Amino acid sequence: MRTQQPPLLKSADGRLSVGSEQTVSTLATQEIPQRGQTSLDVDDLFSSIAFPYWTHLSIILMAMGPQRRTARSRRSQRRWIISGLVVWFLAAVLAAVYFTGVLEGTAGSSSPGSSLSPAPSPNTGSITSSSVPVTTEPPTTVTTLESGSTSTSPPPTSSTTTTEPPALTVAAGGDVHGDRNVGKYIDKHGGEAVFAKVKPYLEAAEVAFVNLESPISDKGSPVPGKEFTFRSRTALAAGLAYAGIDVVSLANNHARDYGAAALLDTFVRLEAAGIKWAGAGADASEARSPALLETPAGTVAVLALTGIIPSGFPAGADRPGVATTSDQSRLLAAVQSAAERADYVIVSFHWGVEYEGVANAGQKALARKVIDAGADLVLGHHPHVIQGLEVYKNKLIAYSLGDFVFDHYKRVTGEAFVLQVTLQPDGPPSGKIIPVYLSDPWGIPAPVHGREADVILDRLARFSSALGMQLKRSGDIASFE
Repeated sequence: MRTQQPPLLKSADGRLSVGSEQTVSTLATQEIPQRGQTSLDVDDLFSSIAFPYWTHLSIILMAMGPQRRTARSRRSQRRWIISGLVVWFLAAVLAAVYFTGVLEGTAGSSSPGSSLSPAPSPNTGSITSSSVPVTTEPPTTVTTLESGSTSTSPPPTSSTTTTEPPALTVAAGGDVHGDRNVGKYIDKHGGEAVFAKVKPYLEAAEVAFVNLESPISDKGSPVPGKEFTFRSRTALAAGLAYAGIDVVSLANNHARDYGAAALLDTFVRLEAAGIKWAGAGADASEARSPALLETPAGTVAVLALTGIIPSGFPAGADRPGVATTSDQSRLLAAVQSAAERADYVIVSFHWGVEYEGVANAGQKALARKVIDAGADLVLGHHPHVIQGLEVYKNKLIAYSLGDFVFDHYKRVTGEAFVLQVTLQPDGPPSGKIIPVYLSDPWGIPAPVHGREADVILDRLARFSSALGMQLKRSGDIASFE
């Protein structure tokens, strides 16, 4: 139902106003000049209309038309009405747009007492200090190849999360050589047969390590005046690779037994087998450099040094040889440098007293110093017998792993183990001890069980308990955590 508009009346001062008694038709008859009379002054008319009555613009325009009710006048009147409605509609739209903008501008402005703080950064969370700069990436524009059109999307939100490297698994054995009776075994059965029974305990680790206590070569000649000189069969390199050995230490008192030529040849053969080495090099700088291994747990740096130093063995500026523990300041600086480059640092020492099951004070002091410098694991060898395990500042020290592939003449020197350890980025290590015995007379390792396992694990548990570490037994395997 339509609502009837109130009529317009003319006041004494000549202005139009809204009335309630006269009809629109009467007003039109009285106020609008007839055909032939002087036209109504439109400017005066518009200036006389108050703002609230602009809604009656169509009525006024209609009244301005001629009053003869011919068909033509009615068509003209309809055109006036339509024109008036269009003008009214446009005026209403413009007014709505104007007032909307004013209201939004008022809501968006801040009061004089208000303060603005930067939005939280996606990288650092909530920011409370206004002095921290906020960097905004530009939006990304994407162009569709088919249509050539472009669309703009907001910049990607970046987030920074601090993640620690995952745990690292390491398997380690002691001294290995491929000469004497071991060499004879290799000649008969091949290099791979040497590790066949212990391979399952080595290859699953992300880093598998042994101390290679001799060059692997067919070059060179024995160093004059040295009581024991070893040179491994060249097939031993293939055996190490077969067992899953990733890195070996050459920092020991037998690496140069056959001179520089055999040592340099060893580098070539290890590289061909895909095995890294530490603790020896073509010069002193190379010998002191860590071997770097990329693993699922991150980068692992392996440093190797010997405290057992025959004459002529240390590497020099232009001399192939081994890295030594003589300069502890340089040693500790090397560990610190390695810790800055790698996620984990393993330090290998050829140290201690032969056939002595208790680690001495020098071993303990040096092991703790390198851990303080950034080492995550210390692996020791040389005594030819096992020594205890210790945890210092959540880092494991294995003072002596014993022999691993080595012919021997006492049962105690044939009793050894495979160390399997899991290193945590922040927390204590955990691991297992698999007892092995090196067969008589060949010196080939194999796991043992029952009473043979008890002898090895009981001795290791006793030595370790004296260092504050308790091993747990489960069948023929010991563990710690």
